[in-house]
Amino acid sequence: MNEADWMVATNPTPMLTFLRGKLGDRKLRLLGVAIARASWDRIEDDRTRRAVLTAEAFADGHVDASALEAVVNDAWDVRDELWDAGPADHDDRVWLAEAAALTASVYEWRNTFTGSGPFDGYPFRLPSPAHCDLIRDVFGNPFAPVVFDASWRTEAVVGLARGMYESRDFATMPVLADALEDAGCANADVLAHCRDGGPHVRGCWVVDLVLGKA
Repeated sequence: MNEADWMVATNPTPMLTFLRGKLGDRKLRLLGVAIARASWDRIEDDRTRRAVLTAEAFADGHVDASALEAVVNDAWDVRDELWDAGPADHDDRVWLAEAAALTASVYEWRNTFTGSGPFDGYPFRLPSPAHCDLIRDVFGNPFAPVVFDASWRTEAVVGLARGMYESRDFATMPVLADALEDAGCANADVLAHCRDGGPHVRGCWVVDLVLGKA
């Protein structure tokens, strides 16, 4: 994959194949959370939802691995129950349940993206262009990494970024662009990403740079 392919990709599997082994656990786990949240209305079982929420809390350092261990088996049970219900029920709910279980797994999620075996696109059993947009929001452009100037972290910039991160409401991303410009940021990629209309999720590469998150 090259930069041109990355920017227009509509199939997530080649993107994740390219990223394999290059990224940390937090970003990858937040990607799984974002995928699940994008289809929240299709996740009908509280056990699956609990796994997603716990995975997000783990990614943010609010709970430890024991919290994941407490919910992951229930999440796999949901996946198995949906599968055992028969082919008529083998729709996106099965793969969302599997993605949620993987996201909440301490080791399986990480190994999916760092192992040496065949990569089959978890959790993208049903590839979607929308998933590619989420990948670009979380990981940015890996062919043109941005060096973030600490002087851009003004009180206004950090306050906007922190507010969006904590609320999961990214409607003020264009306002963040204005604040960054006021702070002296002229990086075209940073400003364009803030103004491009999203989607934006926890793990957004610009917000993470502002908050100093890896």
